[in-house]
Amino acid sequence: MSLFHRKSRAERFEDLAREHERMLYLLCLRMTGNAEDAQDCAQEALLRAYRAFDSFRGQASPKTWLYRIAYNACLDFLRRRKDTASLDELRESGFDPADSRMPQPGDRLERQELRRQIQYALTQLSADQRAVIVLRDFQQLPYDEIAGILEVSEGTVKSRLSRAREKMKNILMQMEQNDFSCVQAGEGRQR
Repeated sequence: MSLFHRKSRAERFEDLAREHERMLYLLCLRMTGNAEDAQDCAQEALLRAYRAFDSFRGQASPKTWLYRIAYNACLDFLRRRKDTASLDELRESGFDPADSRMPQPGDRLERQELRRQIQYALTQLSADQRAVIVLRDFQQLPYDEIAGILEVSEGTVKSRLSRAREKMKNILMQMEQNDFSCVQAGEGRQR
């Protein structure tokens, strides 16, 4: 292959980043609970990945490698922040589930409320628990990839996921029993 047909380091990285940047952003969004913070974390992750690109040896898939870097960027951010997201931030950071039917007038409000409740419940989980929920239930990654990203065994991923799902269920049930508006005011906050 001639020199003219080889891609530069920057071009190879750009191809990789372009392929995964949306999923990295979504991971960061669900980990941070805020669109601006997610954008910052995703950019930080891509910057870190670019700096380390020459040292990537392919022991993991490029996707797993990038997710691990993004996960670490989110953990660093969460450690610095040390507080939960505000309600206004949660309202802005909901995900949009695909819905193939025409929405009814009340559907949108119900989905928005459910998104707020789920996002709030996610903020109540530890970073490790939040990560397994996001990677498995939102990103739908297989257990082996999650284990590679988090650098733990598949068994650890499964047990963390089980505990995280149980905790999310309990938080959501508590929110349903109490009024979510009480939780929003800080009465149901757990840490």
